[in-house]
Amino acid sequence: MTHAHRAWLLAGAIGLASAAPSAAAEPVNGRLVYTSFESSADPLAGDLWTMNADGTDKQQAVFDPAYDAQPDWSPDGTRIAFRNRRNSRFESAILDFRVRDAAGRPVVTDIPHAGDGTQTTQPSWFPNGQGLLYRRTTTAPPTRSDVWAMNLDGTNRRPVVVLPEDQFYPSFSPDMRTVLFSTVKGADARNIQAMDVATGAITTLFDHSPRSYDSAPAWSPDGRQIAFESDLDGDREIYVMNADGSNVRQLTHNGNWEEGPAWSPDGTRLAFTRALSNTDYNVWTMAPDGTDQRQLTTYAGRDESPDWGRNPGPGTVGGTVPATLALSLDGAASFGTFTPGLDREYTVSARATVTSTAGSATLSVSDPGHLENGTYHLPQALRVEMTPATWTGPVSNTTVTLTFRQAIARTDALRTGTYTKTLTFTLTTTDP
Repeated sequence: MTHAHRAWLLAGAIGLASAAPSAAAEPVNGRLVYTSFESSADPLAGDLWTMNADGTDKQQAVFDPAYDAQPDWSPDGTRIAFRNRRNSRFESAILDFRVRDAAGRPVVTDIPHAGDGTQTTQPSWFPNGQGLLYRRTTTAPPTRSDVWAMNLDGTNRRPVVVLPEDQFYPSFSPDMRTVLFSTVKGADARNIQAMDVATGAITTLFDHSPRSYDSAPAWSPDGRQIAFESDLDGDREIYVMNADGSNVRQLTHNGNWEEGPAWSPDGTRLAFTRALSNTDYNVWTMAPDGTDQRQLTTYAGRDESPDWGRNPGPGTVGGTVPATLALSLDGAASFGTFTPGLDREYTVSARATVTSTAGSATLSVSDPGHLENGTYHLPQALRVEMTPATWTGPVSNTTVTLTFRQAIARTDALRTGTYTKTLTFTLTTTDP
């Protein structure tokens, strides 16, 4: 008797992460990153700095004479994608806090530049952390800007949004179904648009006048709201609207210049830049309704373009387990010799091994039917028993005893030769 078996591998992952040593949950909101000109000898070049959510513990993160700007935290709070200007061209790089150099500084890895000579700016992480959207700009006049995507190593560059007008500040919605961006509509004028990824349909979400400047849109963590900057009231202020463009609310009300809103990971605060003059910019935060405005930086120069990272947790270590159902059989089982003319039940056992990461699993066998010998078959059906055959949690290399029973009556005619049957064993789950 020979046995075939079928093992199913289910797509997906089960997250395993270490628990914090404290009974209290770690805060979701981590540090803010921003561009500061305080540490740069070049008045036209800034460096990336980070700080706590209350403005304390300011630390320089990137030490580079080039202009580092447009930072965007990775979804897990461990890396920052940003724009720099090396070799007289705008490119993007990734700052990794998990890796340190000999001086103890986080390591910066430049993303290889595009082979076609275009520039890579305004990088924005995929919500799953597997790639970046970016603004792709041609260098030969007249320059053109579109929304493209790429892998983290700069490979697989491909267009995402290509329109007759230029696009700025692209980002995916948290569910990656919509791309949000700002579009140029004339001299120093922009509106806010979104593209449905599945259909390519473009929707204008906010455009209050033909010469309005509506830009820098930012998704809330739950994808239900969008913060943005606009000159709707005559100067640049921060606004919030629903994801469909409805229910627009003005959050800041003053004669200053506010720009570049960024949500906290838990959605309870907004960071933004407030400019008192062309040379005096600082980072502020506020509640999503515009109340409780707090100044975080006080440098009498330019601190700007904040982004808010998730707290990666102290010493976090984790891993993933691929959702797996694995079944193996020891091999063929044999009843031995069938003796004609006797009432007898023949029994033989075999072993199977099951590994399952599912919440539950069931082992079944195809209809055993009858053992066959050419055109002949035994009158009585083969019976198969499996112990155990169900599991209510994950198991690893668990042994299953397979018992095969074949009854033969003394009046059953047996043909010379070998009786066999191929069986299919299937391991399944409804709770991967």
